[in-house]
Amino acid sequence: MRIDRLFTKAAISAAFVGMIWNVSAQTNWNAPHIVTTYCSGCHGIDGNAQLPYMPKLAGINLAYADRKLKAFEEISPPVDEMLSTIVDLAKSKNTAANVTRQERINMEGVAHAAKPDEIKEAVLWYSKQARTPGRSGNQKLIAHGKELFMNGVPAQKVLPCQTCHGPNAQGKGFAPRLSGQNAEYIEGQLAKFRQGDRRHAPEMTMVTRDLDPDQARAVAVYLQSQ
Repeated sequence: MRIDRLFTKAAISAAFVGMIWNVSAQTNWNAPHIVTTYCSGCHGIDGNAQLPYMPKLAGINLAYADRKLKAFEEISPPVDEMLSTIVDLAKSKNTAANVTRQERINMEGVAHAAKPDEIKEAVLWYSKQARTPGRSGNQKLIAHGKELFMNGVPAQKVLPCQTCHGPNAQGKGFAPRLSGQNAEYIEGQLAKFRQGDRRHAPEMTMVTRDLDPDQARAVAVYLQSQ
């Protein structure tokens, strides 16, 4: 039993060292204080989030970032988590900015606590970072996703994604850059749009309402590969 405990402690120590190495590998002391203190925990210092359900912020376009942050600012300041849970259950699914409870926990505190100049610093920092190359996947699924992204699905009245996001998914205006984005994050966002959970972008609810989950998955995998 003692040997088992030693192995367990060794494994935990190795994992901890790995975490420290991963963080130090992307450390950049030129990053603004708000990035190193708040944003990097989820999005990484360079904006290339390692968690698959978190969005990459590297190369983010400024107009979209401003719109998204204003949506978080519209929500009331955070309260006790238990009270927040009760309030969520009592209220309808549609909230001030139609963002999920998880996103509120992650973002609304920063949106309300940070000074406007600090948030601007973070956005400018991330907009200048290079997004890491996309990850490949099932080639058949990628090809299907590319077809959907480029041409849409006329029979389902689904418009081509490139109309707003650009042929290279580079983003423009209020439409975010999607190339190289984490597939799990994109897939989750598309599901929320289809369910009408995102009031800040009603055009996306209209575009995605007839997109089925398999098609959404294909688009997400394609975008992650770019």
